[in-house]
Amino acid sequence: MAGERKEISSETPERYFLKYAYPCSFVLVDLGKITDEKRKELEKQLLNNEPIDRTELENIFKAAFKRLKEIAKEMKKDYWDLEVIKEYFFGEKHNDFIDKQEGMYSEFSPTIRELCKVHKAEVTEKRENILTVKYAGIARNVFATLVPDAKVGDKVTVHWAFAIEKVA
Repeated sequence: MAGERKEISSETPERYFLKYAYPCSFVLVDLGKITDEKRKELEKQLLNNEPIDRTELENIFKAAFKRLKEIAKEMKKDYWDLEVIKEYFFGEKHNDFIDKQEGMYSEFSPTIRELCKVHKAEVTEKRENILTVKYAGIARNVFATLVPDAKVGDKVTVHWAFAIEKVA
């Protein structure tokens, strides 16, 4: 989680999806849906820029792919299209599903549902691999693992306890 990583140079649909879904892998471990070994394998693939298997991602993150397929149908695109994946996570679709308490979200507390959302935040402090970010009047700490070059003043997306990517 807080280890060294190679620079992620190519933005494949698989890699983009896993960047945003990776924080959910910790929840899936807690729920007994995947093993911690599988979570660590996904982490290694993501951080070391290794190939990521689409079928495996679809099997692990079934609910997300159900929603991606709905969005793809609306957009008249393949659900592995990068635009569809970006619309799901970075558009408001992901947060809308959470607000509607669809699927497992209905079982989560309001605090957990809020952590499940993707937020655009500003980096206000950086200490080693920890960023302090602020959004909607909330300041919180997140890991910089996926954006190690983030600095104070940068805008990042945040999902669970991770800064996911720098954005404009």
